[in-house]
Amino acid sequence: MPRRYDAVIFDLDGTLVDTETLCNEAALPALAAQGIEIGVDFFESLAGVHDDRRVELIRAHTGQPLDAQRFYADWDARVEARLAPGLALKTGAEALIAAIADLGLPMAIATSSRRAPGLAKIRAAGLDAHLDAIVTVEDVDAAKPAPDAYLEAARRLGAAPARCLVFEDSETGAQAGMAARMTVVQVPDLNPSDGRHATHLAESLVAGARAAGLLPLPA
Repeated sequence: MPRRYDAVIFDLDGTLVDTETLCNEAALPALAAQGIEIGVDFFESLAGVHDDRRVELIRAHTGQPLDAQRFYADWDARVEARLAPGLALKTGAEALIAAIADLGLPMAIATSSRRAPGLAKIRAAGLDAHLDAIVTVEDVDAAKPAPDAYLEAARRLGAAPARCLVFEDSETGAQAGMAARMTVVQVPDLNPSDGRHATHLAESLVAGARAAGLLPLPA
Protein backbone atom coordinates (compact mmCIF):
# COMPACT_ATOMS: atom_id res chain seq x y z
CA MET A 1 0.00 0.00 0.00
CA PRO A 2 1.46 3.40 -0.93
CA ARG A 3 2.20 5.59 2.05
CA ARG A 4 0.04 8.63 2.68
CA TYR A 5 2.73 11.01 3.96
CA ASP A 6 6.32 11.83 3.09
CA ALA A 7 7.21 13.75 6.27
CA VAL A 8 5.96 14.56 9.77
CA ILE A 9 6.32 18.01 11.33
CA PHE A 10 5.74 18.69 15.01
CA ASP A 11 5.09 21.79 17.01
CA LEU A 12 7.19 21.76 20.18
CA ASP A 13 5.67 23.40 23.28
CA GLY A 14 2.51 21.71 24.45
CA THR A 15 2.70 19.15 21.65
CA LEU A 16 5.85 17.09 22.21
CA VAL A 17 6.91 18.50 25.57
CA ASP A 18 4.93 19.73 28.56
CA THR A 19 6.60 23.13 28.68
CA GLU A 20 3.65 25.50 28.50
CA THR A 21 3.05 25.46 32.27
CA LEU A 22 6.79 25.46 33.03
CA CYS A 23 7.44 28.46 30.76
CA ASN A 24 4.38 30.35 31.96
CA GLU A 25 5.38 29.94 35.59
CA ALA A 26 8.94 31.08 34.81
CA ALA A 27 7.67 34.15 32.93
CA LEU A 28 5.70 35.63 35.83
CA PRO A 29 8.68 36.39 38.11
CA ALA A 30 10.62 37.68 35.09
CA LEU A 31 7.78 40.12 34.47
CA ALA A 32 7.51 40.95 38.17
CA ALA A 33 11.20 41.94 38.11
CA GLN A 34 10.08 44.85 35.90
CA GLY A 35 7.14 45.68 38.14
CA ILE A 36 4.55 43.93 35.95
CA GLU A 37 2.07 41.66 37.71
CA ILE A 38 -0.27 39.56 35.58
CA GLY A 39 -2.24 36.41 36.31
CA VAL A 40 -1.15 33.04 35.02
CA ASP A 41 -4.54 32.68 33.30
CA PHE A 42 -3.76 35.65 31.05
CA PHE A 43 -0.33 34.29 30.16
CA GLU A 44 -1.84 30.86 29.44
CA SER A 45 -4.30 32.52 27.04
CA LEU A 46 -1.30 33.45 24.88
CA ALA A 47 -0.43 29.82 24.06
CA GLY A 48 0.88 29.46 20.53
CA VAL A 49 1.64 33.18 20.21
CA HIS A 50 5.26 34.06 19.42
CA ASP A 51 7.17 35.98 22.08
CA ASP A 52 7.37 39.40 20.41
CA ARG A 53 3.60 39.35 20.03
CA ARG A 54 3.25 38.24 23.66
CA VAL A 55 5.23 41.29 24.74
CA GLU A 56 2.94 43.53 22.69
CA LEU A 57 -0.14 41.96 24.26
CA ILE A 58 1.28 42.21 27.79
CA ARG A 59 2.03 45.90 27.25
CA ALA A 60 -1.51 46.48 25.96
CA HIS A 61 -3.05 44.45 28.80
CA THR A 62 -1.15 46.21 31.59
CA GLY A 63 -0.57 49.63 30.10
CA GLN A 64 3.00 49.43 31.37
CA PRO A 65 6.35 49.58 29.54
CA LEU A 66 8.21 46.29 29.21
CA ASP A 67 11.86 45.90 28.21
CA ALA A 68 11.58 42.89 25.90
CA GLN A 69 15.27 41.97 25.78
CA ARG A 70 15.63 42.15 29.56
CA PHE A 71 12.49 40.05 29.93
CA TYR A 72 13.72 37.43 27.45
CA ALA A 73 17.12 37.12 29.15
CA ASP A 74 15.57 36.72 32.60
CA TRP A 75 12.83 34.38 31.37
CA ASP A 76 15.25 32.19 29.38
CA ALA A 77 17.58 31.85 32.37
CA ARG A 78 14.71 30.78 34.62
CA VAL A 79 13.45 28.26 32.06
CA GLU A 80 16.92 26.77 31.45
CA ALA A 81 17.39 26.31 35.21
CA ARG A 82 14.18 24.28 35.29
CA LEU A 83 15.33 22.25 32.28
CA ALA A 84 18.59 21.21 33.93
CA PRO A 85 17.25 17.86 35.25
CA GLY A 86 15.89 17.02 31.78
CA LEU A 87 12.50 17.31 30.14
CA ALA A 88 9.96 14.52 29.77
CA LEU A 89 8.07 14.02 26.53
CA LYS A 90 4.30 14.25 26.41
CA THR A 91 2.37 11.00 26.76
CA GLY A 92 2.68 8.92 23.60
CA ALA A 93 5.38 11.07 22.02
CA GLU A 94 8.19 8.55 22.44
CA ALA A 95 6.12 5.72 20.93
CA LEU A 96 4.95 7.93 18.07
CA ILE A 97 8.47 9.11 17.22
CA ALA A 98 9.71 5.51 17.22
CA ALA A 99 6.85 4.46 14.93
CA ILE A 100 7.59 7.30 12.50
CA ALA A 101 11.25 6.32 12.45
CA ASP A 102 10.24 2.72 11.69
CA LEU A 103 8.22 4.03 8.74
CA GLY A 104 11.35 5.77 7.44
CA LEU A 105 9.73 9.20 7.43
CA PRO A 106 11.81 12.32 8.12
CA MET A 107 10.77 14.48 11.07
CA ALA A 108 11.04 18.18 11.83
CA ILE A 109 10.00 20.67 14.46
CA ALA A 110 8.41 24.00 13.50
CA THR A 111 8.13 26.10 16.65
CA SER A 112 7.13 29.62 17.61
CA SER A 113 9.93 29.58 20.18
CA ARG A 114 12.95 31.76 19.68
CA ARG A 115 16.05 29.78 18.65
CA ALA A 116 17.98 29.68 21.94
CA PRO A 117 15.13 28.59 24.24
CA GLY A 118 13.72 26.31 21.54
CA LEU A 119 17.01 24.44 21.13
CA ALA A 120 17.43 24.25 24.92
CA LYS A 121 14.07 22.50 25.25
CA ILE A 122 14.78 20.17 22.32
CA ARG A 123 18.11 19.13 23.83
CA ALA A 124 16.68 18.72 27.33
CA ALA A 125 14.05 16.34 25.95
CA GLY A 126 16.56 14.40 23.83
CA LEU A 127 14.63 15.19 20.67
CA ASP A 128 17.59 16.43 18.64
CA ALA A 129 18.69 12.87 17.87
CA HIS A 130 15.42 12.20 16.01
CA LEU A 131 15.06 15.37 13.95
CA ASP A 132 16.07 16.10 10.38
CA ALA A 133 15.22 19.82 10.62
CA ILE A 134 14.42 22.45 13.24
CA VAL A 135 12.63 25.67 12.30
CA THR A 136 12.20 28.42 14.92
CA VAL A 137 10.40 31.72 14.72
CA GLU A 138 13.75 33.36 13.95
CA ASP A 139 14.05 31.35 10.72
CA VAL A 140 10.94 32.75 9.03
CA ASP A 141 9.50 36.11 8.01
CA ALA A 142 6.08 35.60 9.59
CA ALA A 143 5.20 33.66 12.74
CA LYS A 144 2.24 31.32 13.19
CA PRO A 145 -0.65 31.53 12.27
CA ALA A 146 1.15 32.31 9.00
CA PRO A 147 2.24 29.09 7.26
CA ASP A 148 5.91 30.11 6.93
CA ALA A 149 7.38 27.83 9.62
CA TYR A 150 5.63 24.74 8.27
CA LEU A 151 6.47 25.54 4.66
CA GLU A 152 10.12 26.07 5.59
CA ALA A 153 10.20 22.76 7.47
CA ALA A 154 8.74 20.97 4.44
CA ARG A 155 11.30 22.64 2.19
CA ARG A 156 14.16 21.51 4.41
CA LEU A 157 12.78 17.96 4.45
CA GLY A 158 12.33 17.94 0.67
CA ALA A 159 8.62 17.14 1.00
CA ALA A 160 5.60 18.63 -0.75
CA PRO A 161 3.36 20.43 1.78
CA ALA A 162 0.34 18.35 0.79
CA ARG A 163 2.29 15.22 1.75
CA CYS A 164 3.18 16.47 5.25
CA LEU A 165 1.44 15.57 8.50
CA VAL A 166 1.46 18.19 11.26
CA PHE A 167 0.96 17.70 15.01
CA GLU A 168 -0.13 20.79 16.95
CA ASP A 169 -1.77 21.74 20.24
CA SER A 170 -2.83 25.39 19.81
CA GLU A 171 -5.38 27.10 17.59
CA THR A 172 -2.66 29.40 16.26
CA GLY A 173 -0.44 26.48 15.29
CA ALA A 174 -3.23 24.41 13.78
CA GLN A 175 -4.25 27.41 11.70
CA ALA A 176 -0.66 27.70 10.45
CA GLY A 177 -0.58 24.05 9.42
CA MET A 178 -3.85 24.34 7.55
CA ALA A 179 -2.66 27.54 5.84
CA ALA A 180 0.33 25.51 4.61
CA ARG A 181 -2.19 23.02 3.12
CA MET A 182 -0.96 20.17 5.29
CA THR A 183 -2.91 17.53 7.17
CA VAL A 184 -3.20 18.76 10.76
CA VAL A 185 -3.71 16.71 13.91
CA GLN A 186 -4.56 18.94 16.87
CA VAL A 187 -4.17 17.61 20.42
CA PRO A 188 -5.20 20.50 22.71
CA ASP A 189 -2.99 21.17 25.71
CA LEU A 190 -3.92 23.98 28.14
CA ASN A 191 -6.79 25.45 26.14
CA PRO A 192 -9.70 23.44 24.70
CA SER A 193 -10.51 23.52 21.00
CA ASP A 194 -13.43 22.79 18.74
CA GLY A 195 -11.01 21.69 16.04
CA ARG A 196 -12.09 24.30 13.50
CA HIS A 197 -8.51 24.65 12.23
CA ALA A 198 -7.64 20.94 12.30
CA THR A 199 -8.12 18.02 9.97
CA HIS A 200 -8.32 15.74 13.01
CA LEU A 201 -9.01 16.75 16.63
CA ALA A 202 -7.66 14.09 18.99
CA GLU A 203 -7.25 13.39 22.69
CA SER A 204 -3.70 12.05 22.30
CA LEU A 205 -0.83 12.01 19.84
CA VAL A 206 -1.24 8.30 19.10
CA ALA A 207 -5.01 8.63 18.62
CA GLY A 208 -4.39 11.52 16.25
CA ALA A 209 -1.81 9.53 14.29
CA ARG A 210 -4.35 6.73 13.89
CA ALA A 211 -7.13 9.12 12.83
CA ALA A 212 -4.80 10.61 10.20
CA GLY A 213 -3.92 7.16 8.85
CA LEU A 214 -0.27 7.36 9.84
CA LEU A 215 -0.63 4.42 12.21
CA PRO A 216 -3.01 1.47 11.88
CA LEU A 217 -6.16 1.36 13.95
CA PRO A 218 -6.01 -1.04 16.93
CA ALA A 219 -7.35 -4.50 16.23
